[in-house]
Parts: sequence; structure tokens; C-alpha cells
Amino acid sequence: MSTKVLAILILLFATALSVAGCKGKNGNNGDGKPAVTVKTQRLSDTSGFAMSNGERCAIVADAAIDFPISVVNGAAVDSLQHLFAVHVLEAGDSLSLQEAMRQVVANSLHQYDFMSGPLSDEEAVEATADGLRTVKYATSTRVTPIYNQNGVVTFERVDVVKKNEKVTSVTHRYYSFDVETQTFIDLNRLFRDDAISDICKLLRQQLLKQNNATGNEQLNDLGYFNVENISVTRNFYFDENGITWSFLPNELAVEAVGEPKITIPYADLESSLCEESIIQRF
Repeated sequence: MSTKVLAILILLFATALSVAGCKGKNGNNGDGKPAVTVKTQRLSDTSGFAMSNGERCAIVADAAIDFPISVVNGAAVDSLQHLFAVHVLEAGDSLSLQEAMRQVVANSLHQYDFMSGPLSDEEAVEATADGLRTVKYATSTRVTPIYNQNGVVTFERVDVVKKNEKVTSVTHRYYSFDVETQTFIDLNRLFRDDAISDICKLLRQQLLKQNNATGNEQLNDLGYFNVENISVTRNFYFDENGITWSFLPNELAVEAVGEPKITIPYADLESSLCEESIIQRF
């Protein structure tokens, strides 16, 4: 084989690897058509007040939200956008999508109101000028599609809170939608009601396995608690391997453990599926 031919083959192979490793803007994890296309909306705002101890609290909130602008089947996207606002952005039914996105930032700013004190803003500025400390809080919200095929889209919402540049809180929440029917995917769209207890057992078995533990005592030593009563929650997402349940800090383990994730392969869930379960598309 000539040096020129060998060089061409190497170039083609490298190109193939590059394409295979790319993940598009729409979060498609496989070769299937994206269920939705998205657009990014960026928002930010600031606030501040005097705290009861006379110190100044400065707050920064920002958000980068990927929201659906069209669906693969060409249907109107209004219903899906409304569901996105209600579930992902935790907005009321009466708010428009744009209002809901602005509300995300507003809620981040106002979550610290309980710390405000009797000083006016002008007095707070004077107090700061006198050398009193300013406590800085920054809240960042990021929403992106992490599964986007087979007529299903899953959005991941990550909220990060920092105090004086130090991360104090991180949460991951997941929301899935059936694009074909433009409905929110809850557990009853996946499993039979009488099979939920079986899935709970699978979660416990998998948690033991991925931690190389033989019983609850070992899990307790690692920071997990109430493992015997582990439950199937709505905080899950899809990928090519199975369904992954994500547990918020202090929901299944102490905060130091973070957010435990447990993946159940689709094959292990087959006996628990309800009729016309969305999982059958995978």
C-alpha cells in the first residue's frame, strides 16, 4: 500500500470518528431524527438589599434556556411550549412562554428576600461604604435537551447556586415529553401501576451493584439512607441504554454524596411496561 493511499485512509478514519463523536445543538443521542428543534433564550438580572445584620446582599441570576420552536412531524408547537413552561420552568397555566422564562430569573432573585433587613437601600450603600461585607449570591439555570429522538424529547434543567464564588448547591431535574401527542411523560405512560413495586426492587438491586455493596448497612456507611424504601420518582431520563433515575441531594443520600443516579436497562423493564408504553419505541 502506497504512502499516499495510507494517508487518505487515515484521514477518512479520523473524519468518521469526528462525526461519530459530535452532538448537535438539538441534543440528538443517536441516528434517529430529532423530535424537536430548539432555540436558546438568555436572560439575566441583578438585585440587592441590606440584611438584618447591616451587611449588603448582592444577587445575580442568569438563565440559558433551550426551548422548542418546532416539532419533527410539522404539527403546531404551541401545546408543547405550554407544557415546557408548566413543567420545566414551573410556571402557572396563565403565563406565556416568554413570561415563564423571565419568571425563572425573578424567582432566583427573590428566593433570598427572607434575609432582608430593616435598612433602606441608601442605608445599605452607606453601610457598605463603611467597610461592612457584601455577601454575593449567584444563581445559574441551564436547560438543554439531552434526549431528542423516537418522538421523545427530554430536557435537563441544572440549577447552580454560588455564595461568594463558592458552589453551595447543584440540582439536576429531568422532564420528558411525547412529541407525537404533545403530552408530558409521567410514570403511567411507561409502566403498569402494579409493576411500580418491582421497579423499586430493581432500583435497590442496581444501587447495591453499582456500589459493590452486599446490603443496606454498607450503603448506609457510604452515606445512603432509607434504601429499603427507595421509590420510583418522576426525575428520570432516557438514553440508548435504559432509563436513569436521578435523586436530588438529601433525597436518597447525604449531601456529600451528591445526586445519585441509577440506570435500569430497557430489557429489565420489559415485564413492567403498560400497553402502548413509550419505551416500546426504543
